[in-house]
Amino acid sequence: MMAIRKAKGWAGVVLAAAFGAWPVAASAQDVPTIKIGQVTKKTVGTVTAANSGDVACYLTLKDDRGAVFEEMAKFEICDQKPPLKGKRVSLAYVLQNVMADECQGNPDCKKSRTVALVSAARIIEAPAAPPVNAPSAAPSGAKQASFCAPAETIVFSCRTGARMVSVCASKDATANKGTLQYRYGKLGSSEPLDITLPEGPVVPSKAAIGASMPFSGGGGAWLRFARGDATYTVYTGIGNWGPKGEKMTKEGLHVERAGKVVATLKCLDKPVSLLGPDWFEKAGIKANNQDFDFPD
Repeated sequence: MMAIRKAKGWAGVVLAAAFGAWPVAASAQDVPTIKIGQVTKKTVGTVTAANSGDVACYLTLKDDRGAVFEEMAKFEICDQKPPLKGKRVSLAYVLQNVMADECQGNPDCKKSRTVALVSAARIIEAPAAPPVNAPSAAPSGAKQASFCAPAETIVFSCRTGARMVSVCASKDATANKGTLQYRYGKLGSSEPLDITLPEGPVVPSKAAIGASMPFSGGGGAWLRFARGDATYTVYTGIGNWGPKGEKMTKEGLHVERAGKVVATLKCLDKPVSLLGPDWFEKAGIKANNQDFDFPD
C-alpha cells in the first residue's frame, strides 16, 4: 500500500539543502537545520529506529547534542540498504501529501495532509574530533570562537556585539574544490543563523570575491558575499589612520543594499583571519573589477 501522494505543484521540490550544503561534521554546538515555513527541521542525526507505518516510514534520531527527534520519511527509507539504524545521516526533505491520520490506513480514504517528508537519508561520517588548535564547542560561559565546525577552517570570524560573523571553508578548499560559506547569527542561540551564504555547497572561487591592498604603514584585505542586491563584506587591515598618523586597525563587517550602506559593524575583539594574498591565491579569490573602501 502506498499512502504517500505528491502535493500538486510541489512534486520533487527539495526543501533541505542538497547533501553537503551543511558541514557534515558539525560540532555539538552547531546542529544543522533548515527552516520550512515556521517549522525548523534538523538535517543531520543518528538513526535509532526506523519503522514502517500506515502513512510513512517513521524515523527516530538523535542530533549531535543527544536530543531525540522524529521525522516522517518515504516508505523505501525504512528498507534502505545498508540499514540506517545506528548510522549518522544527512537528511533531505520534500513537501508531499500523505494520508490523513483519521484514515487509519484505509486505502480508500481520500483525506490527506501536507508534510515535510524525508526524501533521502545519506550515511555520513561521525563528527570529527577537533584538531589540537581548532575551536571546539564552547563550555558554558566560554567565548565562542566561530560558527565553523571543527572539520572546517576559520577564514574569518569576530564578534560584532550579541552576534558573530564567520567565514568557514572546508579543509580541502581550493579554487575548484571544497566549499566557502558566510555565516552570521546570534551567539549562544539554538535558533538557525540569521544569514548563511551561499545556501548550498559552492567552491570558494564562485562563492565570494575579494582582494588584498597596500596601505601606508600596512595593508588590508576584504572578502565579499552577495545575495540579490545586498552585499556582505568582511575586512581587516592596518594603516596609518590615527589622528596623528599612528597605526590603527580596521576590522569588521560592512553591509550594503543597492549600493547604499546598511550597516558597518566593527569587531569587538581581535578577529581570527586568514584574509590575504596567500589564502586568496589558494582559494582562487579575485576582485572581479570590484573594490572596497575601508570604512572609518
